[in-house]
Amino acid sequence: MAANNCSSADPLGQPCIDVSALRGRFGVNAWPMGMTFIELLIVIAALGVLLALLTPALQGARESARRTECAHRLHQVAIALQAFHSAEQQFPIGSQGTRFVHASDRRQISWVVSLLPYLEAYDAASRFDTRYAFDSEENRLAAGTYLPILRCPSSMAIGTRPTKDTGDRNGNGRWDPGDNLAFTDYGGMFGVGVPHLYPFMNGVMIYERAISDHEIVDGLSHTIIVGEDTGRPLNAQSEWANGQNIFDQTGPINRTRNNELFSDHPHGVHVMLADGAVRWLDESMDTGTLLRLCTRSEGDVVDAG
Repeated sequence: MAANNCSSADPLGQPCIDVSALRGRFGVNAWPMGMTFIELLIVIAALGVLLALLTPALQGARESARRTECAHRLHQVAIALQAFHSAEQQFPIGSQGTRFVHASDRRQISWVVSLLPYLEAYDAASRFDTRYAFDSEENRLAAGTYLPILRCPSSMAIGTRPTKDTGDRNGNGRWDPGDNLAFTDYGGMFGVGVPHLYPFMNGVMIYERAISDHEIVDGLSHTIIVGEDTGRPLNAQSEWANGQNIFDQTGPINRTRNNELFSDHPHGVHVMLADGAVRWLDESMDTGTLLRLCTRSEGDVVDAG
């Protein structure tokens, strides 16, 4: 008979459990001795499968939130455009002092500059001097102001354009015209760049001339005025102060990052219509329908959905 390991009574009067007796009755392995290596591998494999199943869902949820925020930011720009039109009876000039149009006026100031007070970017608005070029020493601080409302959250999140500005373009360690200019992911619609089908400057945001709503005879709700054009390279002139932050469309959505409708959202792009509405256009939409949405007065009215 096994000896009783309870050598003395518990002073609190609690019953004593003879562990050795239990082992003898139920076997040596009656108490768990830990996880085996095989069991550990099974648990790790199960966690891996679970993580693989959850990751796409989490990524999808994050992208959905970024896409919603992108639409919200574009809506704020739309409100600013409508407020500007109410005050001036016209939309902003797409580019003033465009360099290859007027050799004597090389300011090349963007439509965004006109919207700064309406976007509540008061500091940049007060600093920007429209007598000087967008990339001049005089406008260095103003044009370098980072405006989150002009950036797509997905563009920054997935790394197509993680930086806020152009930085030191040539890496010479000193400031030169064009350095430290803040980016934007939203460009003005210049129109359709297919000369044999459409006339030059057939959009709303064009060179040297402001367009009023009365000139948009295709209908405000059928005409794109601003759209996503994310992740453009440095030579694509995607700084918000740069008058060349306007582009024309020549083909399908998400075909190229170089000055056409392009987004870092899967399967489509956000656009803003001249009536202030923000719409999602699927990249599979008919190219002819898309191009007709980009013109203001060609009599080709289509619905943006």
